[in-house]
Amino acid sequence: MPECNLKQGFSLIFARDYLKSASEDILSSEFRSQIDQLYQDFISDSDSISVFSSGSTGAPKELKLKKQYMLNSAHMTCSHLKIPKGASTLLCMPLKFIGAKMVVIRAMARELELVAVNPSSHPLLGLKKAPYFAAMTPSQVFSSLETEAERKILFDIKELIIGGGAVNSTLRAQLMQSSNRIWSTYGMTETISHIALKRVNAENSQDENANGYVPFEGVGLRKAQDGTLVIDAPYIGVHDLKTNDIVEFNSDNSFNILGRADNIINSGGIKIQIEKLEELIRDIVGVEFNISSVVSEKYGECVCLIIRNSQDSSLRTSDDKLLTLIKDRVPKYWAPKVILRTDNLPKTESGKPARAKLKALASELYQKEIFVKGE
Repeated sequence: MPECNLKQGFSLIFARDYLKSASEDILSSEFRSQIDQLYQDFISDSDSISVFSSGSTGAPKELKLKKQYMLNSAHMTCSHLKIPKGASTLLCMPLKFIGAKMVVIRAMARELELVAVNPSSHPLLGLKKAPYFAAMTPSQVFSSLETEAERKILFDIKELIIGGGAVNSTLRAQLMQSSNRIWSTYGMTETISHIALKRVNAENSQDENANGYVPFEGVGLRKAQDGTLVIDAPYIGVHDLKTNDIVEFNSDNSFNILGRADNIINSGGIKIQIEKLEELIRDIVGVEFNISSVVSEKYGECVCLIIRNSQDSSLRTSDDKLLTLIKDRVPKYWAPKVILRTDNLPKTESGKPARAKLKALASELYQKEIFVKGE
């Protein structure tokens, strides 16, 4: 596959006429200086850049990524999506993480115009018009659907990639209203952001990338004996990388991720995939929640449903009714045996559920007996 040349000269072009004003609330001097520092770091003589993992299962880890591999990754994304030279691209995520860094690297490598705004839950509020290309987290996309002005800009983005977390069924249903291309990404810090894309708003199974994630050219995938995904992508320096993601391959060579191997609850010998259970009951719960577990003498682990307290009492379903509805929906023995309520659900900086912190919170609430028992 073709490579971008690390020795070529790079420039960083900031787009004009996209921001509503020069206010610090839209683009602060601090964030602008972080962008400038990344540019300086990238054109320096060192051959690598420091990045941090997302921290979804523990403390974020610092990794060193080779600049040449970052350029190759940038090239592959833009080539796959056919992003034209000179197109505008939105930077709206913290530069600590790989997803945001790669927005800047793609702008440098492919001569894109950078539209930078402060990282926030409503990154489109400060824009007058939509950029051609954008990378956002699921929580940012969800928040941007709350007002008509933000929704219009969101749906005017020609190519939108969503990473840093799963696109759930509720969010996908809303994104079906957009006629432009919206993608869910698969990847991690070790793979220098994504190595595969899945079309979120495909109208039918015949549409491109509709059935699952389709890997980029040059990416080899296989299933390990324990059902997890193994990645081989020499162009980004990845060789036999064994992930914790449980994979299912489709007949068209696309794939889907069923959840993480370390997100399995073993309750009385029944193995329950946290992400799958969350998706099964999302529309029943109706408010923000997560699944976790607590220690049980009888079952080993006991499934618990942690619900974020809602200010809107009309959204609250009685706990007994909720448990009944869930039992009717999920496989036998998968229903939560405990309902916990809290004012805050722990998340990582990139918006993913902080699973280790959720488990600690569940244990704390359970020990305080702030719960409702199921049968």
